[in-house]
Amino acid sequence: MTNSIVILLLCALLSSTSHASTLQNFCKADLSGPDSPTGYHCVPSENVTANDFKYSFNGKPGIPVPSNSLLYPADVNQIPIVNGGGLSAGLVEIAEGGFLPLHRHGANEILLVLQGKLNVGLMTPRKAYLNTIGVREFVYFPQGLSHYLINSGRGKAVAFAAYSSASPPFNFDHLEKYASDVPSLIVSRVTFLDDPQVRKLKARFNGTG
Repeated sequence: MTNSIVILLLCALLSSTSHASTLQNFCKADLSGPDSPTGYHCVPSENVTANDFKYSFNGKPGIPVPSNSLLYPADVNQIPIVNGGGLSAGLVEIAEGGFLPLHRHGANEILLVLQGKLNVGLMTPRKAYLNTIGVREFVYFPQGLSHYLINSGRGKAVAFAAYSSASPPFNFDHLEKYASDVPSLIVSRVTFLDDPQVRKLKARFNGTG
């Protein structure tokens, strides 16, 4: 009986060392395998190089947002060494006059301005917390709360984001409402908008229904 318990404990230990929650200090993700709540399995440490610990946004294609913004993610899919580390990063560029619409993350966020000036708003059910931040200033966005960014300066605004998750979910409020297949009449009813407004927005964001 004792031997069986020891074997089970050893198996559990060996299993855990193949995930991000290991006793070693880092775990480069094996992206060819499945993800899990504890992260990806680790590639063998002898296959990790110095280059795995750095990342550059230079030359990377941004993800366009239909408001003159570009997003550059740096999560576990771009830099696998953050696997299980509980953090990731990103860069946002907003053209003059542009904005990043209301959105929220499944992680806490710190946003640091590198260039330009931003008006930022953090939305709660009863109050909005509004700030203007410039170069070398940052703002904190708690997990799950919707917020927006508006370029309020001249020229392009650039900001660096740090998240408390290796793969933080990123959800735009407008896409959930207007890019879905929920019928327009239902969206109109639950958002207090007129049906023609909803249909116009669904057409803009390729929604159906």
